Amino acid sequence: MVFFTARQLQELHRSNGHVTLPYRARLTPAARDWVRANKIEVGYSDGEYLAEKDEAPQRNPFPAAPSEGAKPQAALLWWCDGPCGPGKAALMDLARSTQLLAIEQQADPKNVIPVVRHVAEEVKSQRAGGGILLVQHGAIAMLAANRCPALRAVLGTSIHAVDEAAKQIAANVLVIEHPGKALPQVRNMLSRFVKSNREMSEELSRQLRELAACG
Repeated sequence: MVFFTARQLQELHRSNGHVTLPYRARLTPAARDWVRANKIEVGYSDGEYLAEKDEAPQRNPFPAAPSEGAKPQAALLWWCDGPCGPGKAALMDLARSTQLLAIEQQADPKNVIPVVRHVAEEVKSQRAGGGILLVQHGAIAMLAANRCPALRAVLGTSIHAVDEAAKQIAANVLVIEHPGKALPQVRNMLSRFVKSNREMSEELSRQLRELAACG
Protein backbone atom coordinates (compact mmCIF):
# COMPACT_ATOMS: atom_id res chain seq x y z
CA MET A 1 0.00 0.00 0.00
CA VAL A 2 1.37 3.39 -1.03
CA PHE A 3 0.50 6.62 0.79
CA PHE A 4 0.22 10.03 -0.85
CA THR A 5 0.93 13.15 1.19
CA ALA A 6 -0.86 16.50 1.21
CA ARG A 7 2.04 18.13 -0.61
CA GLN A 8 1.94 15.52 -3.35
CA LEU A 9 -1.81 16.06 -3.81
CA GLN A 10 -1.27 19.82 -4.00
CA GLU A 11 1.34 19.34 -6.72
CA LEU A 12 -0.94 17.02 -8.70
CA HIS A 13 -3.86 19.44 -8.43
CA ARG A 14 -1.72 22.42 -9.39
CA SER A 15 -0.28 20.60 -12.42
CA ASN A 16 -3.40 18.84 -13.70
CA GLY A 17 -6.36 20.71 -12.25
CA HIS A 18 -7.57 17.50 -10.62
CA VAL A 19 -6.26 14.68 -8.44
CA THR A 20 -6.31 11.17 -9.87
CA LEU A 21 -4.33 8.49 -8.05
CA PRO A 22 -3.35 4.95 -9.02
CA TYR A 23 -5.48 2.09 -7.82
CA ARG A 24 -4.78 1.05 -4.19
CA ALA A 25 -3.21 4.40 -3.31
CA ARG A 26 -4.12 5.80 0.11
CA LEU A 27 -3.85 9.18 1.80
CA THR A 28 -1.97 10.28 4.89
CA PRO A 29 -4.02 12.02 7.62
CA ALA A 30 -2.72 15.44 6.52
CA ALA A 31 -3.67 14.64 2.91
CA ARG A 32 -7.20 13.68 3.92
CA ASP A 33 -7.51 16.94 5.85
CA TRP A 34 -6.36 18.89 2.78
CA VAL A 35 -8.89 17.07 0.57
CA ARG A 36 -11.69 17.79 3.02
CA ALA A 37 -10.74 21.43 3.56
CA ASN A 38 -10.50 22.16 -0.17
CA LYS A 39 -13.45 19.98 -1.15
CA ILE A 40 -11.35 18.06 -3.65
CA GLU A 41 -12.70 14.87 -5.20
CA VAL A 42 -9.91 12.33 -5.44
CA GLY A 43 -10.26 9.82 -8.24
CA TYR A 44 -8.58 6.53 -8.91
CA SER A 45 -7.08 5.63 -12.27
CA ASP A 46 -9.59 2.81 -12.78
CA GLY A 47 -12.52 5.20 -12.37
CA GLU A 48 -13.25 4.45 -8.72
CA TYR A 49 -13.36 7.36 -6.29
CA LEU A 50 -12.21 7.69 -2.74
CA ALA A 51 -15.13 7.99 -0.36
CA GLU A 52 -13.88 10.08 2.53
CA LYS A 53 -16.44 8.69 4.94
CA ASP A 54 -15.39 5.11 4.11
CA GLU A 55 -11.70 5.69 4.48
CA ALA A 56 -10.25 4.30 7.71
CA PRO A 57 -7.69 6.47 9.53
CA GLN A 58 -4.16 5.90 8.28
CA ARG A 59 -0.99 6.47 10.25
CA ASN A 60 1.50 9.10 9.21
CA PRO A 61 4.47 7.41 7.49
CA PHE A 62 6.96 10.15 8.50
CA PRO A 63 8.46 9.10 10.73
CA ALA A 64 7.66 5.56 9.74
CA ALA A 65 6.41 3.17 12.38
CA PRO A 66 5.50 -0.49 11.84
CA SER A 67 1.93 -1.59 12.39
CA GLU A 68 1.20 -4.08 15.14
CA GLY A 69 2.43 -7.53 14.26
CA ALA A 70 4.33 -6.36 11.17
CA LYS A 71 7.92 -7.29 10.55
CA PRO A 72 9.91 -4.03 10.66
CA GLN A 73 12.51 -5.26 8.19
CA ALA A 74 9.81 -5.78 5.55
CA ALA A 75 8.85 -2.10 5.40
CA LEU A 76 10.50 -0.04 2.67
CA LEU A 77 10.59 3.75 2.57
CA TRP A 78 10.33 5.55 -0.77
CA TRP A 79 10.76 9.08 -2.09
CA CYS A 80 10.89 10.88 -5.43
CA ASP A 81 12.75 14.15 -5.97
CA GLY A 82 10.27 15.33 -8.61
CA PRO A 83 7.69 14.09 -11.13
CA CYS A 84 8.46 10.44 -11.85
CA GLY A 85 5.39 8.82 -13.42
CA PRO A 86 6.88 5.44 -14.38
CA GLY A 87 8.58 5.16 -11.00
CA LYS A 88 5.38 5.76 -9.06
CA ALA A 89 3.46 3.40 -11.33
CA ALA A 90 6.03 0.70 -10.59
CA LEU A 91 5.65 1.40 -6.88
CA MET A 92 1.87 0.90 -7.21
CA ASP A 93 2.51 -2.57 -8.62
CA LEU A 94 5.02 -3.31 -5.89
CA ALA A 95 2.58 -2.24 -3.16
CA ARG A 96 0.44 -5.31 -3.82
CA SER A 97 3.00 -7.53 -2.13
CA THR A 98 5.28 -5.19 -0.16
CA GLN A 99 4.73 -2.72 2.65
CA LEU A 100 5.73 0.71 1.33
CA LEU A 101 5.83 3.95 3.28
CA ALA A 102 6.20 7.32 1.58
CA ILE A 103 8.61 9.81 3.11
CA GLU A 104 6.84 13.13 3.64
CA GLN A 105 9.53 15.39 2.29
CA GLN A 106 9.06 17.90 -0.50
CA ALA A 107 9.89 16.48 -3.92
CA ASP A 108 12.98 18.57 -4.57
CA PRO A 109 16.57 17.45 -5.31
CA LYS A 110 17.87 19.69 -2.53
CA ASN A 111 16.15 17.43 0.00
CA VAL A 112 18.15 14.30 -0.83
CA ILE A 113 20.39 14.58 2.25
CA PRO A 114 17.51 14.92 4.78
CA VAL A 115 15.75 12.00 3.10
CA VAL A 116 18.85 9.78 3.29
CA ARG A 117 19.33 10.75 6.94
CA HIS A 118 15.74 9.76 7.67
CA VAL A 119 16.12 6.40 5.93
CA ALA A 120 19.32 5.72 7.89
CA GLU A 121 17.63 6.51 11.20
CA GLU A 122 14.66 4.25 10.41
CA VAL A 123 16.85 1.35 9.27
CA LYS A 124 19.21 1.68 12.24
CA SER A 125 16.26 1.63 14.65
CA GLN A 126 14.76 -1.36 12.77
CA ARG A 127 11.57 0.50 11.94
CA ALA A 128 12.26 -0.05 8.24
CA GLY A 129 14.18 -2.55 6.18
CA GLY A 130 15.51 -0.19 3.54
CA GLY A 131 14.74 2.58 1.10
CA ILE A 132 13.95 3.32 -2.53
CA LEU A 133 15.06 6.71 -3.86
CA LEU A 134 13.90 7.86 -7.29
CA VAL A 135 16.10 10.80 -8.20
CA GLN A 136 17.16 12.80 -11.24
CA HIS A 137 20.86 12.31 -10.56
CA GLY A 138 22.16 9.62 -8.25
CA ALA A 139 25.58 10.95 -7.24
CA ILE A 140 24.57 12.81 -4.07
CA ALA A 141 22.14 10.10 -2.98
CA MET A 142 24.79 7.40 -3.41
CA LEU A 143 27.49 9.40 -1.65
CA ALA A 144 25.23 10.30 1.27
CA ALA A 145 23.73 6.83 1.69
CA ASN A 146 27.08 5.06 1.68
CA ARG A 147 28.40 7.44 4.32
CA CYS A 148 25.80 6.06 6.73
CA PRO A 149 26.91 2.85 8.50
CA ALA A 150 23.36 1.47 8.48
CA LEU A 151 22.96 1.83 4.71
CA ARG A 152 24.41 0.02 1.71
CA ALA A 153 23.21 1.67 -1.48
CA VAL A 154 23.26 0.49 -5.07
CA LEU A 155 22.62 2.59 -8.17
CA GLY A 156 19.96 0.80 -10.19
CA THR A 157 21.42 0.84 -13.68
CA SER A 158 20.16 -2.65 -14.56
CA ILE A 159 18.70 -5.84 -13.12
CA HIS A 160 22.19 -7.33 -13.11
CA ALA A 161 23.52 -4.44 -11.00
CA VAL A 162 20.73 -4.93 -8.46
CA ASP A 163 21.29 -8.70 -8.33
CA GLU A 164 25.03 -8.34 -7.82
CA ALA A 165 24.56 -5.70 -5.10
CA ALA A 166 22.24 -8.08 -3.29
CA LYS A 167 24.75 -10.91 -3.48
CA GLN A 168 27.85 -8.93 -2.64
CA ILE A 169 26.76 -6.28 -0.14
CA ALA A 170 23.13 -7.11 0.79
CA ALA A 171 22.11 -3.65 -0.45
CA ASN A 172 19.26 -2.09 1.52
CA VAL A 173 18.90 1.13 -0.48
CA LEU A 174 18.10 1.24 -4.18
CA VAL A 175 18.77 4.51 -6.00
CA ILE A 176 17.21 4.86 -9.45
CA GLU A 177 17.79 7.79 -11.80
CA HIS A 178 14.22 8.04 -13.05
CA PRO A 179 14.56 10.36 -16.11
CA GLY A 180 14.47 8.25 -19.25
CA LYS A 181 13.58 5.04 -17.42
CA ALA A 182 10.59 3.13 -18.80
CA LEU A 183 8.04 1.49 -16.52
CA PRO A 184 9.22 -2.10 -17.21
CA GLN A 185 12.83 -1.18 -16.38
CA VAL A 186 11.92 0.39 -13.05
CA ARG A 187 9.44 -2.33 -12.17
CA ASN A 188 11.94 -5.12 -12.82
CA MET A 189 14.68 -3.50 -10.73
CA LEU A 190 12.27 -2.81 -7.88
CA SER A 191 11.02 -6.39 -7.99
CA ARG A 192 14.54 -7.80 -7.75
CA PHE A 193 15.45 -5.41 -4.94
CA VAL A 194 12.38 -6.27 -2.87
CA LYS A 195 13.03 -10.00 -3.17
CA SER A 196 16.74 -9.70 -2.39
CA ASN A 197 18.48 -10.44 0.87
CA ARG A 198 19.05 -7.24 2.89
CA GLU A 199 20.67 -8.91 5.90
CA MET A 200 24.41 -8.25 6.03
CA SER A 201 26.66 -11.22 6.77
CA GLU A 202 29.02 -11.25 9.74
CA GLU A 203 32.01 -11.40 7.39
CA LEU A 204 30.91 -8.34 5.43
CA SER A 205 30.17 -6.51 8.66
CA ARG A 206 33.67 -7.27 9.89
CA GLN A 207 35.26 -6.07 6.68
CA LEU A 208 33.32 -2.82 6.74
CA ARG A 209 34.39 -2.18 10.33
CA GLU A 210 37.99 -2.63 9.28
CA LEU A 211 37.53 -0.21 6.39
CA ALA A 212 36.02 2.38 8.72
CA ALA A 213 39.31 2.48 10.58
CA CYS A 214 41.12 3.53 7.40
CA GLY A 215 39.75 7.08 7.64
